[in-house]
Amino acid sequence: MTVDYILKFPSKQVAEQFGIAKGFAKVDDDRNIQTSLATHTYALHEIGAHNGSDYWVLFRDLVGIPIPEGADQFIFWASDWTVEDDAGSEIQVPRPEFNPDVPSVFWA
Repeated sequence: MTVDYILKFPSKQVAEQFGIAKGFAKVDDDRNIQTSLATHTYALHEIGAHNGSDYWVLFRDLVGIPIPEGADQFIFWASDWTVEDDAGSEIQVPRPEFNPDVPSVFWA
């Protein structure tokens, strides 16, 4: 099952260090950070800074990758999140597309 995540990092540097630690990025011979934007198991898009501070990333899990340790603190929204409505039925948490604090063009 494909799951989309919107990740919110306090800075680009934190996002890069997390990516390196978890194998989604690496440092090349020239000391530049290279992000692996897609594999057979995931795809990601660096949205970038929004509202002058946070650094946002859209991550699409294509195969059910376990959430890496420490990633929970950066997950702002996930497409598989649910809540119970007033009748006790489980409903999906909607994508935060009208929240001014969240980038509005993140399905690049």
